[in-house]
Amino acid sequence: MSKTFLFIALAMIVLAVLGLYVAFRIFKKSMKLMTALMLLGGAVVFIGIIAYPKRARIKREIKKVLSLKDKVRRRTSPTCDCTWNYSSLKKDEFTTMHKATAQRITNGMYLVNEKTRVKWINRGKLLPVEEKEGFAIAKLDYSKAYLTAIARKRLYELGQRFRQNIQEPDEKMSYFVVSSVTRTQVEQAAICEKYPRACTKDHSPHSYGVAFDIYRIVSPNNRCEAGSKALEKVLQQMQAENKILLCPESRCIHVTVRG
Repeated sequence: MSKTFLFIALAMIVLAVLGLYVAFRIFKKSMKLMTALMLLGGAVVFIGIIAYPKRARIKREIKKVLSLKDKVRRRTSPTCDCTWNYSSLKKDEFTTMHKATAQRITNGMYLVNEKTRVKWINRGKLLPVEEKEGFAIAKLDYSKAYLTAIARKRLYELGQRFRQNIQEPDEKMSYFVVSSVTRTQVEQAAICEKYPRACTKDHSPHSYGVAFDIYRIVSPNNRCEAGSKALEKVLQQMQAENKILLCPESRCIHVTVRG
């Protein structure tokens, strides 16, 4: 549990207790209404002054709490895995295209370890990725939800266009799930140790902050046909527009942002 969440909870408890105390005093006619309002207002202002420097973190924590119900619903929905069965997707050559593009568009911004990732986050080169229209983010064990500005823009665009291309009304709320985002070299090495046949052993595009993996589609009913077709169509369109590179793999569809 984060310190920000504890601060929010404590602030709410303090205001609730103070509110009950004031209401009791007013009921007993031992406190004037104006005094009560000033007391409550002062408490709100005091908490606001303390909370203001933490406003960005508080906003993120509130979003997490508000999305808990939606996340539970998502986990119970039927899913369709995204694998190499997407045979109509054109595979872009990994070494000469995916790796080379990642190095080029980031000017070699390679994430060796957590220290370098934090450095690029603090410099604004890596931006937080939030769940938006058309996609969700799985629990990330070997990566963190950060991308470069252009990569985040393309992921958000992919999600929007995916939703727009679903024609069947009962599948309109389908979404795809991103299973991996930005990894450091250390995290990449850990994946290679666990999955030696299914990883990039040297300079993965994920370590430049311009790649993500799509591993399934979640549908509100028992079918994923419309969502699968929509995802395939949008991936092909954005590939043809030179916005992304694709590499369908056995467990997912790897996407490297091109520009």
